[in-house]
Amino acid sequence: MIASTQVVDVRIEQYLNRLEAALAGVESGQREDILREIRAHLLDSAASAADRDGAVDRVLRMLGSPEELAERYSTECLLQRAGRSVSPWLLLRTCWRWAMLGTKGMLAFFLALIGYGTALVLTVSIFMKPFDSAVGLWLGVGKCCTLQVGTPDHPERMHELLGQWFVPVIAVVAFGAAIGTTRALRWMIRSRTSSLTDPVMQTGRSAI
Repeated sequence: MIASTQVVDVRIEQYLNRLEAALAGVESGQREDILREIRAHLLDSAASAADRDGAVDRVLRMLGSPEELAERYSTECLLQRAGRSVSPWLLLRTCWRWAMLGTKGMLAFFLALIGYGTALVLTVSIFMKPFDSAVGLWLGVGKCCTLQVGTPDHPERMHELLGQWFVPVIAVVAFGAAIGTTRALRWMIRSRTSSLTDPVMQTGRSAI
Protein backbone atom coordinates (compact mmCIF):
# COMPACT_ATOMS: atom_id res chain seq x y z
CA MET A 1 0.00 0.00 0.00
CA ILE A 2 2.80 2.41 0.93
CA ALA A 3 4.68 1.55 -2.27
CA SER A 4 1.54 2.17 -4.34
CA THR A 5 1.02 5.53 -2.66
CA GLN A 6 4.62 6.53 -3.37
CA VAL A 7 4.25 5.59 -7.05
CA VAL A 8 1.12 7.72 -7.34
CA ASP A 9 2.83 10.65 -5.64
CA VAL A 10 5.80 10.35 -8.02
CA ARG A 11 3.47 10.34 -11.03
CA ILE A 12 1.71 13.46 -9.76
CA GLU A 13 4.99 15.28 -9.17
CA GLN A 14 6.30 14.30 -12.61
CA TYR A 15 3.11 15.59 -14.23
CA LEU A 16 3.28 18.85 -12.28
CA ASN A 17 6.97 19.35 -13.14
CA ARG A 18 6.21 19.00 -16.85
CA LEU A 19 3.22 21.31 -16.50
CA GLU A 20 5.34 23.94 -14.75
CA ALA A 21 7.91 23.81 -17.54
CA ALA A 22 5.18 24.11 -20.20
CA LEU A 23 3.73 27.15 -18.38
CA ALA A 24 6.99 29.07 -18.60
CA GLY A 25 5.32 31.89 -20.55
CA VAL A 26 2.62 32.47 -17.91
CA GLU A 27 3.12 35.02 -15.12
CA SER A 28 4.59 33.46 -12.00
CA GLY A 29 1.58 34.23 -9.79
CA GLN A 30 -0.85 32.66 -12.24
CA ARG A 31 1.48 29.71 -12.75
CA GLU A 32 1.57 28.98 -9.03
CA ASP A 33 -2.23 29.19 -8.82
CA ILE A 34 -2.59 26.76 -11.72
CA LEU A 35 -0.14 24.26 -10.24
CA ARG A 36 -1.83 24.50 -6.84
CA GLU A 37 -5.24 23.89 -8.44
CA ILE A 38 -4.08 20.86 -10.45
CA ARG A 39 -2.25 19.38 -7.46
CA ALA A 40 -5.36 19.69 -5.28
CA HIS A 41 -7.51 18.18 -8.03
CA LEU A 42 -5.24 15.16 -8.39
CA LEU A 43 -4.82 14.61 -4.66
CA ASP A 44 -8.56 14.91 -4.05
CA SER A 45 -9.29 12.36 -6.77
CA ALA A 46 -6.78 9.92 -5.22
CA ALA A 47 -7.94 10.45 -1.62
CA SER A 48 -11.62 9.76 -2.36
CA ALA A 49 -11.08 6.60 -4.42
CA ALA A 50 -10.59 3.00 -3.34
CA ASP A 51 -8.21 2.48 -6.27
CA ARG A 52 -5.87 5.44 -5.77
CA ASP A 53 -3.64 4.63 -8.74
CA GLY A 54 -6.58 4.02 -11.08
CA ALA A 55 -8.31 7.26 -10.08
CA VAL A 56 -5.21 9.35 -10.71
CA ASP A 57 -4.65 7.57 -14.01
CA ARG A 58 -8.18 8.43 -15.18
CA VAL A 59 -7.83 12.07 -14.20
CA LEU A 60 -4.45 12.40 -15.92
CA ARG A 61 -5.87 10.93 -19.13
CA MET A 62 -8.80 13.35 -19.05
CA LEU A 63 -6.56 16.33 -18.32
CA GLY A 64 -4.40 15.42 -21.29
CA SER A 65 -0.67 15.85 -21.51
CA PRO A 66 0.91 18.65 -19.43
CA GLU A 67 1.70 20.47 -22.66
CA GLU A 68 -1.94 20.32 -23.82
CA LEU A 69 -3.21 21.50 -20.46
CA ALA A 70 -0.65 24.31 -20.40
CA GLU A 71 -1.82 25.40 -23.85
CA ARG A 72 -5.41 25.67 -22.62
CA TYR A 73 -4.39 27.61 -19.54
CA SER A 74 -2.09 29.90 -21.56
CA THR A 75 -4.92 30.64 -23.96
CA GLU A 76 -7.23 31.36 -21.03
CA CYS A 77 -4.69 33.81 -19.57
CA LEU A 78 -4.48 35.55 -22.95
CA LEU A 79 -8.29 35.71 -23.16
CA GLN A 80 -8.48 37.32 -19.73
CA ARG A 81 -5.95 39.96 -20.81
CA ALA A 82 -7.60 40.51 -24.19
CA GLY A 83 -11.01 40.97 -22.57
CA ARG A 84 -9.65 44.13 -20.91
CA SER A 85 -7.42 45.30 -23.77
CA VAL A 86 -7.90 47.66 -26.71
CA SER A 87 -4.78 46.43 -28.53
CA PRO A 88 -5.71 45.06 -31.99
CA TRP A 89 -2.52 43.01 -32.09
CA LEU A 90 -3.22 41.33 -28.73
CA LEU A 91 -6.84 40.68 -29.68
CA LEU A 92 -5.88 39.22 -33.07
CA ARG A 93 -3.18 37.00 -31.55
CA THR A 94 -5.52 35.85 -28.79
CA CYS A 95 -8.30 35.04 -31.25
CA TRP A 96 -5.85 32.96 -33.28
CA ARG A 97 -5.06 30.91 -30.17
CA TRP A 98 -8.74 30.75 -29.28
CA ALA A 99 -9.59 29.47 -32.77
CA MET A 100 -7.60 26.33 -31.99
CA LEU A 101 -10.09 25.48 -29.22
CA GLY A 102 -13.44 25.67 -30.97
CA THR A 103 -15.96 27.22 -33.34
CA LYS A 104 -16.58 30.41 -31.38
CA GLY A 105 -12.87 31.16 -31.32
CA MET A 106 -12.69 30.58 -35.07
CA LEU A 107 -15.58 33.00 -35.65
CA ALA A 108 -13.84 35.59 -33.47
CA PHE A 109 -10.62 35.15 -35.45
CA PHE A 110 -12.39 35.65 -38.79
CA LEU A 111 -14.14 38.72 -37.40
CA ALA A 112 -10.77 40.10 -36.29
CA LEU A 113 -9.26 39.45 -39.72
CA ILE A 114 -12.13 41.10 -41.59
CA GLY A 115 -12.60 44.03 -39.23
CA TYR A 116 -8.96 44.96 -38.68
CA GLY A 117 -8.11 44.10 -42.30
CA THR A 118 -10.74 46.56 -43.50
CA ALA A 119 -9.47 49.26 -41.15
CA LEU A 120 -5.89 48.66 -42.35
CA VAL A 121 -6.79 48.82 -46.07
CA LEU A 122 -8.74 52.04 -45.56
CA THR A 123 -5.90 53.59 -43.56
CA VAL A 124 -3.38 52.70 -46.26
CA SER A 125 -5.60 54.31 -48.90
CA ILE A 126 -5.67 57.54 -46.87
CA PHE A 127 -1.85 57.72 -46.85
CA MET A 128 -1.76 56.92 -50.58
CA LYS A 129 -4.15 59.74 -51.50
CA PRO A 130 -1.55 62.60 -51.42
CA PHE A 131 0.69 60.64 -53.80
CA ASP A 132 -2.02 59.39 -56.16
CA SER A 133 -5.01 61.62 -56.84
CA ALA A 134 -6.84 58.71 -58.47
CA VAL A 135 -7.27 57.02 -55.10
CA GLY A 136 -10.88 57.34 -54.02
CA LEU A 137 -14.20 55.64 -53.36
CA TRP A 138 -15.36 54.50 -56.76
CA LEU A 139 -18.77 53.23 -57.85
CA GLY A 140 -19.15 51.23 -61.03
CA VAL A 141 -21.68 52.65 -63.49
CA GLY A 142 -23.95 50.77 -65.83
CA LYS A 143 -24.26 47.03 -65.41
CA CYS A 144 -21.16 46.84 -63.17
CA CYS A 145 -22.42 48.28 -59.86
CA THR A 146 -19.32 47.66 -57.75
CA LEU A 147 -17.86 49.71 -54.92
CA GLN A 148 -14.07 50.03 -54.71
CA VAL A 149 -11.63 51.90 -52.51
CA GLY A 150 -8.31 52.70 -54.17
CA THR A 151 -7.33 53.22 -57.79
CA PRO A 152 -9.65 51.57 -60.36
CA ASP A 153 -8.30 49.79 -63.41
CA HIS A 154 -10.91 51.45 -65.62
CA PRO A 155 -11.85 54.83 -64.10
CA GLU A 156 -13.83 55.73 -67.23
CA ARG A 157 -16.34 53.04 -66.25
CA MET A 158 -16.67 54.26 -62.64
CA HIS A 159 -17.71 57.33 -60.70
CA GLU A 160 -15.76 58.74 -57.73
CA LEU A 161 -18.15 59.48 -54.87
CA LEU A 162 -16.28 61.48 -52.22
CA GLY A 163 -13.88 63.82 -53.99
CA GLN A 164 -12.17 66.13 -51.48
CA TRP A 165 -14.09 64.46 -48.65
CA PHE A 166 -12.34 61.13 -49.23
CA VAL A 167 -9.70 61.50 -46.50
CA PRO A 168 -11.96 62.64 -43.62
CA VAL A 169 -14.80 60.24 -44.48
CA ILE A 170 -12.56 57.19 -44.94
CA ALA A 171 -10.64 58.10 -41.77
CA VAL A 172 -13.90 58.04 -39.79
CA VAL A 173 -14.93 54.74 -41.40
CA ALA A 174 -11.51 53.17 -40.71
CA PHE A 175 -11.61 54.33 -37.09
CA GLY A 176 -15.16 53.04 -36.73
CA ALA A 177 -14.19 49.65 -38.20
CA ALA A 178 -11.28 49.30 -35.75
CA ILE A 179 -13.30 50.39 -32.72
CA GLY A 180 -16.32 48.31 -33.69
CA THR A 181 -14.17 45.21 -34.21
CA THR A 182 -12.43 45.73 -30.87
CA ARG A 183 -15.72 46.07 -28.98
CA ALA A 184 -17.24 43.05 -30.73
CA LEU A 185 -14.20 40.88 -29.95
CA ARG A 186 -14.09 41.97 -26.32
CA TRP A 187 -17.80 41.14 -25.99
CA MET A 188 -17.27 37.69 -27.54
CA ILE A 189 -14.33 37.02 -25.24
CA ARG A 190 -16.17 38.14 -22.11
CA SER A 191 -19.29 36.12 -22.98
CA ARG A 192 -17.43 32.89 -23.74
CA THR A 193 -18.67 29.72 -22.07
CA SER A 194 -17.51 28.98 -18.53
CA SER A 195 -16.17 25.55 -19.51
CA LEU A 196 -13.17 27.27 -21.04
CA THR A 197 -12.53 29.58 -18.11
CA ASP A 198 -11.51 26.61 -15.93
CA PRO A 199 -9.75 23.89 -17.94
CA VAL A 200 -9.89 21.51 -14.98
CA MET A 201 -13.69 21.52 -15.19
CA GLN A 202 -13.38 19.82 -18.58
CA THR A 203 -12.27 16.63 -16.86
CA GLY A 204 -15.65 16.27 -15.17
CA ARG A 205 -16.36 15.01 -11.68
CA SER A 206 -17.05 11.50 -13.03
CA ALA A 207 -13.32 10.92 -13.21
CA ILE A 208 -13.02 11.06 -9.43
